[in-house]
Amino acid sequence: MFYALIGCKLTAYAQITAPNRDWARATQYINSPEHQDSLFTFFASNGMLKAKHTTNNPSTFYWYKYNSNIPTPSSRFQLFQTVTNETSSELTNLTEGGYRVVVVDNTDSTETFTAWVFTDNVELNRIDYFNKCQFLELSAITAPTSYDIENDRFVYHDISRTNHPEINTYGRNYFSSVIWDASESRVEFSPSSTLKQVIEKPAPLFNSSYSVEITNVFGRKLNAQTQNINAIASKAIQNIQVEKDGSWTDYETGSSNEALLGIKMESASVNSDSIYWRLSKLNITKLGEEYKTIWRDSSLFSTRTEATPDKRLMKPGYFKIFHMSVNTMSGCKDSVEVEVVVDSSKIKSDAVPNVFTPNNDGLNDYFRFVKPEDNIKSIKTFTIRILSRTGKLIYQYTGNPKEWEGWNGKIDGKGADAAEGVYYFIIEAKGWDDKEFDYGPYKGFLHLYRGK
Repeated sequence: MFYALIGCKLTAYAQITAPNRDWARATQYINSPEHQDSLFTFFASNGMLKAKHTTNNPSTFYWYKYNSNIPTPSSRFQLFQTVTNETSSELTNLTEGGYRVVVVDNTDSTETFTAWVFTDNVELNRIDYFNKCQFLELSAITAPTSYDIENDRFVYHDISRTNHPEINTYGRNYFSSVIWDASESRVEFSPSSTLKQVIEKPAPLFNSSYSVEITNVFGRKLNAQTQNINAIASKAIQNIQVEKDGSWTDYETGSSNEALLGIKMESASVNSDSIYWRLSKLNITKLGEEYKTIWRDSSLFSTRTEATPDKRLMKPGYFKIFHMSVNTMSGCKDSVEVEVVVDSSKIKSDAVPNVFTPNNDGLNDYFRFVKPEDNIKSIKTFTIRILSRTGKLIYQYTGNPKEWEGWNGKIDGKGADAAEGVYYFIIEAKGWDDKEFDYGPYKGFLHLYRGK
């Protein structure tokens, strides 16, 4: 009967319905845009279809199912059931695939229609996880597998074309929305729209459970959640302060630092129970450059989080501060390293004036260094002497050059006013790097004027 009807012109695209379907759309055939068939999706393991002739007359229903394994596309719809003398025909327990029904009423009027059935019985079984020091990998596991869903499910064929090409739009786009979440808000991760979520840089540092919500291409939601997963990674964080002008200030990379540099490290490491420090200094040898450890320290995090190396170690040079945190239960560790430069010693010749006028007018009343905060660095010992032209010692200061207030033009700095004229100054200084300042611009003549 079917073969006799193949050549007949269809009188209409008759009525086929799926009363219990959860989702419905039309096909996207290329060569017959004005004639599309129905796509019905059931959120179950099987589906159902119902057909009737538009006349509602008793009819014979010839049901066919599409078999893509048949080599000849035009022969792929194969008869599997016939229903006679009924006004409608309803088939249940249908598996996924294409269905066609030819309906012939008792007046020999024939109508043919086709529909595709999808059975969305996909299950989100669980979330597998792989917990390492460097990352936490989460994988949503479905049944069937995501590969099978994307390649072998929710497929229909474009029967408007002679070769019936496969259309896999819904299978490939099945996981249209994937949203991961953590119960612990402090766990940071980038959004992932796939079934795999990798949390790294850093790996989770706080215990948390993880959930995933999948909204598939048909609008169905699938959810799964892990148990509470212990964080095993450790994150090393340290805050460094340096001593300047008698107070502590946050260390800034590239900043200027004088010897002897007071330095203090505080660990703010996360998910750690043991902390370590190592201070090394750059040594230059005939074989090249190498950093040599000059100080170590360690502590339980619960006992102490600060460490302060002896400032006598912090002479001019290049240093590296290595800080490591450890989670001893998991064996995970992390480290950070910071470079610190302690300035070489210097007394710039530009800092030494050659004229001053101690006349109490508030201008240039002292013979002292120009901008000592910029021009003097890392000096270990310092002495300045002022001598008359005959070699008599008029004034002397020994101490910190930055604390030197300067010579006020008086004998010994507190006696009678020294006479106007030319004096001779001698600076003898040594830096913490053993560089000496006692020649050239550090000896010279000084002019004292008292005129207004």
